[in-house]
Amino acid sequence: MLDPVLVPAGARRFVRALALVFPLAALAPAANPIWTEQQELTASDGFVGDQFGWSESVSGNTAVIGAASKNNAEGAAYVSVLSGGVWTQQQELTASDGAADDEFGYSVSVSGDTAVIGAWGKAINQGAAYVFVRSGGVWTEQQELTASDGAGGDGFGLSVSVSGDTALIGAPGNGATYVFVRSGGTWSQQQELTASDSAASDYFGYSVSVSGGTAVIGASAKNNYQGAAYVFVLSGQVWTQQQELTASDGAADDSFGFSVSVSGGTAVIGAPGKNGSQGAAYGFVLSGGVWGQQQKMTAPDGAAGDSFGNSVSVSGASAVIGAYHKNTDQGAAYLFGFSAGAWAQQQELTASDGVAYDYFGRSVSVSGDTAAIGAVGRNNGLGAAYVFAVPRPTISGVIGAGDFGGFSAIAPGTWIEIYGSELASTTRPWTTADFTGNSAPTSLDGVQVTIGGQSAFVEYVSPGQVNAQVPSNIGTGSMPLTVTSGNVTSAPVNVTVNATEAGLLAPPSFKIGGNQYVVAQFADGTYVLPVGLIASVSSRPAQPGEEIVIYGIGFGPVVPNLPAGQIATGASQLSASLEFSFGQTPALQVPYAGLAPDYAGLYQFNVVVPPVPDNNLVPLTFTLGAVPGTQTLYTAVQQ
Repeated sequence: MLDPVLVPAGARRFVRALALVFPLAALAPAANPIWTEQQELTASDGFVGDQFGWSESVSGNTAVIGAASKNNAEGAAYVSVLSGGVWTQQQELTASDGAADDEFGYSVSVSGDTAVIGAWGKAINQGAAYVFVRSGGVWTEQQELTASDGAGGDGFGLSVSVSGDTALIGAPGNGATYVFVRSGGTWSQQQELTASDSAASDYFGYSVSVSGGTAVIGASAKNNYQGAAYVFVLSGQVWTQQQELTASDGAADDSFGFSVSVSGGTAVIGAPGKNGSQGAAYGFVLSGGVWGQQQKMTAPDGAAGDSFGNSVSVSGASAVIGAYHKNTDQGAAYLFGFSAGAWAQQQELTASDGVAYDYFGRSVSVSGDTAAIGAVGRNNGLGAAYVFAVPRPTISGVIGAGDFGGFSAIAPGTWIEIYGSELASTTRPWTTADFTGNSAPTSLDGVQVTIGGQSAFVEYVSPGQVNAQVPSNIGTGSMPLTVTSGNVTSAPVNVTVNATEAGLLAPPSFKIGGNQYVVAQFADGTYVLPVGLIASVSSRPAQPGEEIVIYGIGFGPVVPNLPAGQIATGASQLSASLEFSFGQTPALQVPYAGLAPDYAGLYQFNVVVPPVPDNNLVPLTFTLGAVPGTQTLYTAVQQ
């Protein structure tokens, strides 16, 4: 057996991948992915006072950003799309019947190829909302929505939210929220929602959010502005109030419900007036049909007047909360992550070029690992929006690990090295704690590798390199390979999978004077090399008749069969025939050719050295089945 402790540092990057017993460095703690500012967005025709960024919504690679004050408050909304890591403006949206003071873009929401834009000032604040749909990269106005019982002062469209074919439009001046559904390209009002205990001055509908069949509606003025939020659920074609949510420590002027966001069974409710407008946000979760307050969130560096919670957005296990008055109205936003049953602040987000009165955080939206944050005051009210994201993993190369760079093709069960950037946020190999019984992990600190849609076994992760074992039943041919880190997946790269891609272990540290030596050892751990060839490595040439141990990967099936991702616990036999030659002389014997016990995916070959002339550069070759190996390797033999 190879003693990995003796392998020189240059070889350890691969041997570490193979040896469960390798002495590990101190284990790096798992780290949350760092969100970085990806781009600052502005309107192509922006003008001072437009307040671009007053509202915004992100869905996948699409962002819609409102500029409600544009053109004498007629308003506009801008669609930007992400392609090749760059956000570009796709289209400017305006209402077909827009007029001054409509404030089209005061609220926006996007879901896939559907966007809803609120214009609460239309018709003396009766309000309206407009649905736009995208086809072939072009957005067109599909329909103007109005309330069946609308009246001046209702403020219909002050808040909007869309999820698939369902849209919620808030009309807080009327104390109502309207549900519209789309069928056959036509939207119709499905229901008018009101709170079971509503009062005209509660501002029910000041904020709205819908996710599937769940809607959360804020009433920030209820009970002397203590505030409340209401959960409605859809059953059949009818929405019913499920529960009223309030803060466990609610007080007058908290404005709980000023902002709301729901994602599945998780809701976040903002209360920017709490504690002298320092602000707070509250997380609620659904369990057994009941919503319970899970946690109160505040900014660790919060101060009175920050208005933390003036805007909130939740997507999966991430929540972004705005505090647009922080630091002399420069503003900030806070990223919270949900893990182990609790929300914890991961990061404070600020604009790279932020200054006082930018109002960064006036609006926030998060979708997966992308967040957009509005800064309506920037550049004298011209406005801007900043996109933050977890950096996407990038793959620059994939190689079979057997000879550290010689193979571009890979084989089922073989080890590969994936190179690139942002591949992981930690650096560590697997440990016994990562195994399930005898099975290797397919995820390490949130890093996963797929090949042809199948999960590989991940042994080592770092920002620049990931080592993985190819699954056994992957098939052959060209296959897409991806790396996922922090829930962000790289662009796929194609790799060629052959039935076998046999290679002997031959690291760069064993290349001396342009000659690549194979890793071979005697039973006592001494390396088969000329004496003193590599400093601090015990070595000597082999003698004819001695048995040496050589290692490799990609040699194909063994009997009994052992799939990839399993630690070999006993002896096995290579299915294909294997021959070794020293120069032109065949090895006297290969007593063992199979998987190396106590390793995963490593082959071990016990080879008896034949009588050959003394030489420190004896060519070592092999033939697997009828296919000769492609490596040019050497070993040392002396009588």
